[in-house]
Amino acid sequence: MLRTATRRFRAAYIVHNTIMQGRGRAARGRSGRGGRGRQQQHMSSTTSSSDMNNSNKGADTNQYTRRTQQHKASGRGHHSTRGIPSQHTNRQNPINIETTNFQSIFHNKLCRAAKYKVHAPQCSCPKVVKLRQRYKNTQNKVKANNETATTTSDNIREYSNDQIIQFDIEGNITHQLSQLDITSTSNNDNKTPFDNLIVLPDTKGANPSIYSCTNTNLQSFQKDGIECEQKLALEIFGNTSTATTTDKVASTNKKKIPPFKVNCAICLLTTHQRNGFVAIISNSINELQSTITSARKSTLMKQSNGEKLHADHAHFICAIKLSSLYSLLSAGKTRSKNEMVTKDILMQIRNDGGVDCLSSEMTNESTSSVQIKMGHHLTSLLWLLQDDKQQKSSSNSVKYIMVMGYIDSPNAIELDLPGGKRHLGETTLQGVIREVEEECSLQIDYDWLDSHVSKRYGGSRDKKEDGGSIQVLEPRKVKGSVSGDAFFVMTPPPPVIK
Repeated sequence: MLRTATRRFRAAYIVHNTIMQGRGRAARGRSGRGGRGRQQQHMSSTTSSSDMNNSNKGADTNQYTRRTQQHKASGRGHHSTRGIPSQHTNRQNPINIETTNFQSIFHNKLCRAAKYKVHAPQCSCPKVVKLRQRYKNTQNKVKANNETATTTSDNIREYSNDQIIQFDIEGNITHQLSQLDITSTSNNDNKTPFDNLIVLPDTKGANPSIYSCTNTNLQSFQKDGIECEQKLALEIFGNTSTATTTDKVASTNKKKIPPFKVNCAICLLTTHQRNGFVAIISNSINELQSTITSARKSTLMKQSNGEKLHADHAHFICAIKLSSLYSLLSAGKTRSKNEMVTKDILMQIRNDGGVDCLSSEMTNESTSSVQIKMGHHLTSLLWLLQDDKQQKSSSNSVKYIMVMGYIDSPNAIELDLPGGKRHLGETTLQGVIREVEEECSLQIDYDWLDSHVSKRYGGSRDKKEDGGSIQVLEPRKVKGSVSGDAFFVMTPPPPVIK
């Protein structure tokens, strides 16, 4: 009798522990705080019921509970819930959409970002695609909720007088559908803020915000993209817009500068106007010398008049052999080749009498400690010239190119091309003229450049191919990414007649 009772007690104890362990596993399988709280509750109840009279067993169970909690906190063990999405992470905040008051509401109250990017209407940038799909999902949920609140189509009956009347569930007439403007409602539903020019903050935030410029849809943008951009620039900057006019470079704005920057996204650059850079090349250094001298005189005149140079203004301008730049490009990280090329380029810079800002390390005969590197845009141009068939045919005659120099330290020099990002509402042609004047004080005649550049870049030529003394090159990809740049390869421009 005693043995039978003992066996029954053991069987009941095993069944009880099995049930409680199953409940614990079920609680651990649930995500969120509720599952973990229930698991701890089951474990505490198991401990209190089975180990009430055994203090040693209770201590072991409490120690096991503490280890389990430590494993959960560190993400180790089979109890870990790391990687399992919580119910709170699936919630998406609504998208804030603004169409007016960019600085007062969109920037000051919603975003407060340092940089913003302008995207083309209906662009396919990954960030815009995700926001567009998120906006559609939100609209579909709102539409579904509205449909459930209204009567179903089964309650619509047609009478002999050709009037469609809507009934509610109880059979009472609510209103006549013939009096509703169904066509206008469907058209408004198809319009989204992403059909216009949109501005997104260049940040990673949980609360996405979008500024949509009204009346700049795809049809209007294809008709006159510059006008659409200028409308958006006026809404962003007001009267302090930095866009240039069509006949001359805008003067330096003395009004208050906004505490943020607005750049064009890659979709806007590739489908509309690109960023522009200038490469002035010639057969000999004497042909480039007049252009370089003109830029240096303009720089000295600005300094004598007390004008402050642009932050990106070059430290010096000079002419370098293309063969030397190609040697520097192919040298790579080879130390012996780099020393030879560096010595050759420094010799060319020193021989130019206008460069007087070199350090003592750069003027010494031993130049082993000096490093010369090329900027991103100069490197891209060299690869384009190497691949271009027209430049290959005339490579024997082209030997020199005008470059800007930046002295980063007493032992480091960076060479690059003049040019940069265009402003919102500018053409590529206008952006090139403004950037060249800001970075090296060289003034290029607008009418002369306009007559040699096609309409694709803001010029007046009808042909797509740019003939004469100017050729425009577009890189397809730079470091694996799509490029929005355009390089104006030209002979020395004529002097500007004032």
